[in-house]
Amino acid sequence: MNCSGKKYLMKQKFVTFLILAFFSFISNAQITTYDDFKSSSEDLLIYKNAKKDKIDYEKTALALANFYPLDKHNAVSHSIVYEIPGKTKDQIYVEVNNWFIHSFGSGKSVIQLNDKEAGCIIGKGYVDALGTNTGFFNKSDAAAWVIMRIDIKDEKARVIATIQSYEVTKSTGAGLMMLGAKPQASRIVEYIPNECFPYTKKEKGTGAKALTLAHCWIVTMFDQLNDAVNNGITGLEDDDF
Repeated sequence: MNCSGKKYLMKQKFVTFLILAFFSFISNAQITTYDDFKSSSEDLLIYKNAKKDKIDYEKTALALANFYPLDKHNAVSHSIVYEIPGKTKDQIYVEVNNWFIHSFGSGKSVIQLNDKEAGCIIGKGYVDALGTNTGFFNKSDAAAWVIMRIDIKDEKARVIATIQSYEVTKSTGAGLMMLGAKPQASRIVEYIPNECFPYTKKEKGTGAKALTLAHCWIVTMFDQLNDAVNNGITGLEDDDF
């Protein structure tokens, strides 16, 4: 999904949607269908600055915070149920494994649990370059750890994606560099979502962008996984050989 292509929506429409989403979550326990997720995520959660034609990260982060409240572990979780007609548990299991291998490209990303009999696969993905905020004194680069859990049954799969923590690398800011200061050794600070949800006043730009782009990454992963379990990674898996 290309987040920059989302349409700007009127505030009144969004408020109405939040009311409907609230009652929907009460009945569905924050688990929705893939089609419901697609329609809500693509059309109603990404805001653009009409003048600059860019994402309004702060407004979007506030919208995401309303749509995805913190779960009981103080993490941000998205949950989807896929209907996969005509495919057995074993067939879906193979495609999900294939998808993990192709999608978790970072060397830090790993599969933590792979239980075919239980029909459960859990992977931990590292998503870098989520947001940069450059000030006079400091520069902050945000990344995130996202847990992907997939539970599999015949003709069905449930996916839970959880933003477990953010990793912010802090280094010397642009202003000091312009004055001739030597770069200092960078340091990494880890935040759990409830410490910066949806962002903090001190690092509003970095936090808002991190939450928004982590959401975009998750939506992209959901799109790719949905396509993989239905059509295979390459589209050649069903060819006779």
